[in-house]
Amino acid sequence: MDKIKVVNVITDLNIGGAGKVLQNFYANCNYDKFEHWVIVPKGSSLIKLLKDIGPRVIAFEHLAPRSFSLKSIIPLTKLFKKIKPDIVHTHACFTARIAAKLRKNVKVVYTRHCVFEPGRIAGSFMGKLIGKVLFSLFADRAIAISPASMKNLTATGVPVKKIDVLMNGAEPLRKITPAGRLKTRQSLGIDENDFVFIMVGRLEEIKGHRFFIEAARRVLEKTSNVKFLIVGEGSIENELRKITVDMGNNIIFTGFMTDVYKAVNISDVMVNASYGTEASSLAIIEAMSIGKPVIASDYGGNPYQVEDSITGLIVPVKNIGQLAEAMLEIQKNKNLYLRMSLNSMDSFKSKFTAKIMTSNIEEIYRKLVEQDV
Repeated sequence: MDKIKVVNVITDLNIGGAGKVLQNFYANCNYDKFEHWVIVPKGSSLIKLLKDIGPRVIAFEHLAPRSFSLKSIIPLTKLFKKIKPDIVHTHACFTARIAAKLRKNVKVVYTRHCVFEPGRIAGSFMGKLIGKVLFSLFADRAIAISPASMKNLTATGVPVKKIDVLMNGAEPLRKITPAGRLKTRQSLGIDENDFVFIMVGRLEEIKGHRFFIEAARRVLEKTSNVKFLIVGEGSIENELRKITVDMGNNIIFTGFMTDVYKAVNISDVMVNASYGTEASSLAIIEAMSIGKPVIASDYGGNPYQVEDSITGLIVPVKNIGQLAEAMLEIQKNKNLYLRMSLNSMDSFKSKFTAKIMTSNIEEIYRKLVEQDV
């Protein structure tokens, strides 16, 4: 049988969660059975990230960096005519779905990478009806990266029978040596006996950094030798720095890091306080890969990645008190910490590796080509 030709289309200019998922996917693909192409906008940071992994990368000047662009439809249709894909897999690119369906015998998959409440119109009876019609016209399967994403899809009219729930997968983080751990801690102003809570991600309101900071204040009132590490950059960075001036070196902002794995390695617990868009956090599962317990809000896909009291603790969104209590509990109870650490690594290996994710996606591709799914 000939190779199945798959074209992924992603409109991101910067490297976000969807781009990292594609990186993990392409690093684990079966290139003996699949021929992989990826189309990105010209100037996208993903070009450099993906070009040496395996797929043929097209930096397409006619692909607009947004979900829908009327001007991009015809150029994409012509490009698909040249490539002749069996499957077009889109990531928040409705334009590519339309263009693909203007070609004969092309199956279309799209992945929902986020969680958000549908608007009043989109969630109405008429909105769902329109959503169902649009899906039937321009897609064959939808991939939800968590059950929470699936609920979003069905809330806008996508039939349940057309949705596959596939949690994101990641490569295990590289571990650092004891000497490397000491050096990294020293560079960040962290003592060897400090217990460290870390948040990794964009510094935006919906990520919940303010709740993390206020919970940290309460923890510091009751215990010592604790540090709180905030990794990343974003639109509220200056505001967050201002409100933590009185906390001294207990709160550490690293800004953007190219070697985030080092910061995760020298930390003890990963925290996710998000209350918006969180569908399947890569930061969570990467931390679990090296045995870090996780404290996470009960928003979106978090409860499907973190098993409460097993691999970490789940707390209500925006609840400063319970977040602080969870931090104190996991810091003071050494046996609990060690048990969650081992469970986290086991959970990652059995559910959240990039190989498992890639195999599941390839199975969807095979079924689409071989059967009338």
